[in-house]
Amino acid sequence: MKKQLIQVISVILVILTVLSVPTFAGFSDSGINGVITEITELLTGTTTGGDETTGETLTEPTTEPSKTFDDYNDSDKIAVMYICTQQVGLGHAWIYIENTAECDLKVGCYDLKPDCGVSMGTFLLSRSDGGGLYYNVEAYCANKWGLKNKSWLKTDLTKKQLIKVSDRIKQWNYWDFYFNCTFFAAEIWNCASKKKIIPLMFPFFIKWQILAKGGNKDVEMKPVEKTDCFKQRGSGKNAHIVQVKEGTLDSKLF
Repeated sequence: MKKQLIQVISVILVILTVLSVPTFAGFSDSGINGVITEITELLTGTTTGGDETTGETLTEPTTEPSKTFDDYNDSDKIAVMYICTQQVGLGHAWIYIENTAECDLKVGCYDLKPDCGVSMGTFLLSRSDGGGLYYNVEAYCANKWGLKNKSWLKTDLTKKQLIKVSDRIKQWNYWDFYFNCTFFAAEIWNCASKKKIIPLMFPFFIKWQILAKGGNKDVEMKPVEKTDCFKQRGSGKNAHIVQVKEGTLDSKLF
């Protein structure tokens, strides 16, 4: 910086000398312009010559593209699955899956965004949309009203395991007194976990097994909006989801 300042001062002195000495009275305008150009180059650090300029070139920052589902290997862990219960009255059991990948995941018929979660459970008379499989009803109701006497057990899911779990979820869209929420939760859980759960009829049997296998009593699910809550229609290849009615979300879990 000091060297450049000395150069600028020197050039200015040259200009003053040229303008003040009679010998250089015939000094052309183009010559003066050349001196001025030299000062500009010293100040800006660029060189002008025709249309070409030299100096530092700014480059736009680039971002790495996000991974796609196909970028993951079958053995890569991309999600976490929980089997959950609440023991109020007869109780309720369900599955909750969190996306730990960098892309959307297909969970049953639901598109799960990164860092988000989806709950899945079966109901009969307690929901306005009728018996069958629901998405995010547990997550919505739990965050609105809370849960009591809860428990959960978790396991990581690889890409291969998630595909198996997702396919099995789409096969379920019914509820009866034996093949109820408890059976659904245990069935989906057993698709991937080595800690098998026996699907006995009532949720409190699931809770005992969860705690015996090192489970936790503090169930937390990420908040969801009403527009994230769905009822599955059909099953297997014909499975699809529709948004639930208001009445489906106006009561606590039992």
